[in-house]
Amino acid sequence: MKRLFTFLRIDRYFTLFLFLMSYLLVINSRIRVDHDIISILQPDAPIAQFLGVFIIMILIKLTIDYFQKKNAVTSHSAKIYLTCFALSFILYLIASNAISLAIAISFDTVSRNFNQQTLVLTNLGRAVDFALFGSLYLAYLFLKDNRDYKNQIHEYDKALSASVIQQLKAQLNPHFLFNNLNTLDELIEEDPTLASAFLHHFSELYRYALDTSEKKLVPLHEEIDFVNSYFKLMEHKYRGYYFLNIAYEEQSPQVFVPPFCLQLLVENAIEHNLGRSSAPVNISISITDKIIVSNTKIPKKTTKKTGGRALKNLSTQFNLLGGEAIKIEDSETQFIVTLPFITRPTDV
Repeated sequence: MKRLFTFLRIDRYFTLFLFLMSYLLVINSRIRVDHDIISILQPDAPIAQFLGVFIIMILIKLTIDYFQKKNAVTSHSAKIYLTCFALSFILYLIASNAISLAIAISFDTVSRNFNQQTLVLTNLGRAVDFALFGSLYLAYLFLKDNRDYKNQIHEYDKALSASVIQQLKAQLNPHFLFNNLNTLDELIEEDPTLASAFLHHFSELYRYALDTSEKKLVPLHEEIDFVNSYFKLMEHKYRGYYFLNIAYEEQSPQVFVPPFCLQLLVENAIEHNLGRSSAPVNISISITDKIIVSNTKIPKKTTKKTGGRALKNLSTQFNLLGGEAIKIEDSETQFIVTLPFITRPTDV
């Protein structure tokens, strides 16, 4: 029985529902011709009809499986189900009449059971039973397949999002590494002692980068600590050329952001703007109900043509993880990026 239920893809609740429907239909037909309560409630006919329901479901399921296998169909469209419904209905009538004929021959009742009137009424009843229970079964299968398909799409979307995020992080992490190695190379030529201190701080920061490499999100306060430490590295090279100010209210521990998001924006401000002691670049991070990162613009005459890939990657991460895009404002004097909070991470 368990194998039959597995084959038909039905559960005990749907089976109980079909049995109750069979019982009620038989009771309804008996009430019309019989007024004896005991006779009306006898279970013999409902059980026989319930077994007939299983035959209907088996025929429909066999037809669907055969049709899909023969035509290499993997989808479950309404058209396929309706086609299988019609084919299984024809098979059901043929099989039912063949079985009835065999029984009539064995009991010598062919003339009584297979006259025109009896044959029409019997097949009409069979058609009604098939239409009722076959439709219920097809609707059940269709809804079940539709739900399974939606679950598959959901799981696929989750896997795709996780894959895209991992690819984006794989691009941002080396971006952080290579830029700082370039800075270290310049410091080695200018001031070996300063380069040694830079390398020490950089190793601590990169340890954090490795620790977060498998995380989609990190607590906001950790990212703030990270960007503070990162800017201290930059001060080794650009003393008095760039200033960072962070103003924020204490946030809930449930506020998260993608790793490197603030560091990336501070790094972009340094990479694309030429700070001087007489005209430094001011970088500001303001955190209230959102994160606003801004910097004064003093564009370099020549800049690296990266195409803004890192910023685009960051925007994609926020879309995938929080469902809300970042906002970018670029004027002649200011470059401003607004980041939304992500308050309910699914997998940190």
